[in-house]
This record gives sequence, C-alpha cells and structure tokens, in this order.
Amino acid sequence: MSALELATKTRKQNATRVLIFDLCPLFRNALASLIDSIAGFKVVAQADCCKEAMQILQQERVDLIVADLDAGNDALILLSHVKTQYTSRRCVMTLTDGHSAELLDAIRMQADGLLSKRLTADEFVRQFALIRAGQMVISDALTNTLAVSLRNGSLDENVRDIQCLSGREREVLHCLAAGKTNQIIGEELGITIGTVKVHVKHILKKLNFSSRVEAALWASKR
Repeated sequence: MSALELATKTRKQNATRVLIFDLCPLFRNALASLIDSIAGFKVVAQADCCKEAMQILQQERVDLIVADLDAGNDALILLSHVKTQYTSRRCVMTLTDGHSAELLDAIRMQADGLLSKRLTADEFVRQFALIRAGQMVISDALTNTLAVSLRNGSLDENVRDIQCLSGREREVLHCLAAGKTNQIIGEELGITIGTVKVHVKHILKKLNFSSRVEAALWASKR
C-alpha cells in the first residue's frame, strides 16, 4: 500500500461517522452529499423514520446524528434515545425555521446543535465543520427566536443574577456561551471534565436553567 493510499485510509477511519434522519428523501440525499464533501466527515447511513434510525444505531458505529426537527415528536424521541442510550454520541437538529413547537424541547433535551435548513451550502459547511471541533453550533437565524422564546417562557430576568456565581463558574459560563464542550472547557481552564460538569450543574441550579444551552443563550446576550 502506497503512502497516499495509507493516508487516505487513515483519514476515512478517523472521520466522524454520520447518520442522517430526515423525512424528505430529496433533502436527505442532498444533505448526505454535502456532508460527505466536508473534510473529516463520512455519512454511513440514512433513515426516513425514527425506528429505522434507532436500528441503525444498534448496528453501525455512529459518532454524530443529524436529525430532522421538522419531523416533530419522532425527532425528539430519537434525540432522547441518543441522550439516554448513546451518551458519547452527539445529536444535531436541522429545521426550517425557529418557530417549531419542538424547538425549546430540543434545547432542554440538550441537542448538540441547531442548524437552519435555510442556510446556503457554504454557510452550512462552515457551521457543520465547527461540530468536529467540539463546538455547540446554532445558526444565527435561530438565535434571536430562541432567545425570545426562552425569555417568554422563563422566570423574570431580574431573578437571575450572575453575581451569585463564583469566579470559576463565570469562566465556565463564558465558555458555554461560546459553544464549547466540557472537554474543551477543561483543557482551556486546566481542570478535569468531571470538575467542569460540577460547575455546569451549579450554574444551572443557581440561575434556574434546565439545560446548558439555555444558560449559553442567556449568557451570549450579555
């Protein structure tokens, strides 16, 4: 085997393996082609229903699931399944706009990203590539809608006071607002992932948030 063939094989083996769940076959196939064109990613399976996606997860090694939030409750069932049964795997949701009734549910269930289907191909590639770097990605088109929805559905803003956090907790919150994962936060702050998780837990409790994404969105506006 030549050096080039060996390097190509190694890259394929190290690629993030992706499962796509989407109701629309045309969009699903186009999305698969687009993701396959992004360095470091390989689409290994596609599904058009939640049950099929779950079966694939049992049979295939999958690192990342891209799920169609426009599928409604099926997408949330798949997200919940991933978060409870495959905790090391990430699940990113795609949706047409920010008015989906399931959007806040996906946030509170700790989806690892929210990507708008209205992005151009170039914009999608740029944002999707950040996922491999461990970032939590939310399309700009969805951010304002999310912030308004969270504010309208949450406690009065005066109840939340960042001064109740310790210095280290504020540093962690700042990292959450930047979309960084626990591993990246630990590396940047020189602490263990376990310690990061403890800080995140304290932040959510003190500021009365149900998920890290809610806390991140709140902090990013400040």
